[in-house]
Amino acid sequence: MKVVKDAVKKLQEENSALKESNLIAQAEVGKLSCHLTMAELEHSRLEDAMDAELRSTRREASALRQKLQLQAQEKIELESKLVPYRLKVTNLEAAMKADATKVANLEKRLADREILLGKVEKARDDALAELAEAREEATKIDAELAQAREEGKKTAEELARAREETEELKTQTHELEQSAAQILTAGFDAALEQVACQYPEVDLTMVSICNEVVDGKIVPSED
Repeated sequence: MKVVKDAVKKLQEENSALKESNLIAQAEVGKLSCHLTMAELEHSRLEDAMDAELRSTRREASALRQKLQLQAQEKIELESKLVPYRLKVTNLEAAMKADATKVANLEKRLADREILLGKVEKARDDALAELAEAREEATKIDAELAQAREEGKKTAEELARAREETEELKTQTHELEQSAAQILTAGFDAALEQVACQYPEVDLTMVSICNEVVDGKIVPSED
């Protein structure tokens, strides 16, 4: 009978120990479950924050792309303005060439008339009428030559002004290209620095202004 009582008592003690161990295990499970819940909440918060940062970065990149497109359009407009100036320069160069030919012809005519005048002077007694005509022709040629030289001078001045305006437009176009590239690069780099500062553990090696997101993956842009 004592043996039975002792066995029962031992079983009761073991049952109590098991219950206590079960309670401790349940407490540990609850503690781990709480920690797991907190970790999941923190992970969710970090994912939401990262999504917000990425959305903000995409918005900034989109705004920069739009600005770049506007500047590209402005560049196209400036280049279109260069076309009439180039045509004007071509026309002025052609006019200068034609004027130069005209001046050369007039100078040749003048030289010929001067030779003729010399011959007439040698035969003045026999050709006074011809000498007067030759002098009149020479005067007319001098006037035409002076006018042609004046027109050539004006043409050269217009050509110089057109070239200056062309160079100025080229400079403006180059400055716009540089400004657009600097703004886009600086904005994207600033966004990356913010993400890297907020989440230093995040790998940003594949994040680039030249990449895009396709099917949830960062891949090189096809543009």
